[in-house]
Amino acid sequence: MKISALFTAAALIGAIFLPQAHAAEYTIDVSLDTSPNHVRNVSFRKFAEALNEKSGGRLEMRVFDSASKYKGPMVATAVAQGAIDMAAPAHQHLSKYVPEAGMLLLPMFYGQSKDVIYKIVDGDIGKELNQRIEDKLGVVVLGRPFDLGYGTAFTTDVPIKSPDDFKDKIVRVPGGAATLARYRVFGSNPVQIAWSDVPQALQTDVVSAIWATQESVASSKLWDAGIKYAYEDKQAFIEYVPIISQAAWSKLPEDLQNLMRDTWENMVDQVRDVAARAQIDARKTNAEHGIETIDAKPADLAAMREKLMKAQPEIVDELDMDKDFIARAQAAIAAAQ
Repeated sequence: MKISALFTAAALIGAIFLPQAHAAEYTIDVSLDTSPNHVRNVSFRKFAEALNEKSGGRLEMRVFDSASKYKGPMVATAVAQGAIDMAAPAHQHLSKYVPEAGMLLLPMFYGQSKDVIYKIVDGDIGKELNQRIEDKLGVVVLGRPFDLGYGTAFTTDVPIKSPDDFKDKIVRVPGGAATLARYRVFGSNPVQIAWSDVPQALQTDVVSAIWATQESVASSKLWDAGIKYAYEDKQAFIEYVPIISQAAWSKLPEDLQNLMRDTWENMVDQVRDVAARAQIDARKTNAEHGIETIDAKPADLAAMREKLMKAQPEIVDELDMDKDFIARAQAAIAAAQ
């Protein structure tokens, strides 16, 4: 898969990024459950390289790939407890602690453009959500979330050609109560499986369908695990939240705290652009390895969106989300369109 030239060198760098004459004064260990060439990992290595350079070698960030430390569903707890310094869990992995973190997976975001989504997550609603995450978990949200991209449904046996084809399928989902609820509206049987366990689940026929992204499938070469088809319906947009433990954060002097925040803010828009290009390139890579992608018909999406929106109040109740917060988020979506 092609990645922006800006990130290519970073993808080849291991846990130590630049040779140093002296050991760093401070280290930050990062746990990621995706593979080294995944866009999230590449982005963090570029971030680490920038921090090392700008700090004059005082701050070193070490990235641990492929769930070698913690799997996705466990990593937020590990950060909260100080067992690992930093991670970038997806919103759905934070929603079991802060139900509202699953808002991007609700029907109101079904098929929304990235411009609308950014206005919400980067605006007042997003800032309030970050504060809720900090208060509940006792962590620091470093800054704005960055992208993986729109979720895509992949199958090994038969293609999905419309939302109705999800009926009765056992579908792997990454987590998040809102995603589980959404797939139940589809008539599916969703099961939560950590990303590192997906290849085995496919090869042993535990599941024949997964909800992931083009980039994630390509970076893990899941055509080798039997994936043959993809269905693009933009049912939800996946983002990662950079969180750091209070224990690690409090050890950093103020100038390095500011450096981390400022460096992240200066990079996040670029990282989002790289993620978008990565998804496009990944779809091409998957096609080259025999994965056929079917784009959803607008009429099918409109019909499913209407069905999902009727179920949203019940989903919000079931997930014990703050109704006022969700109502304000829905109003912000309407205003952003």
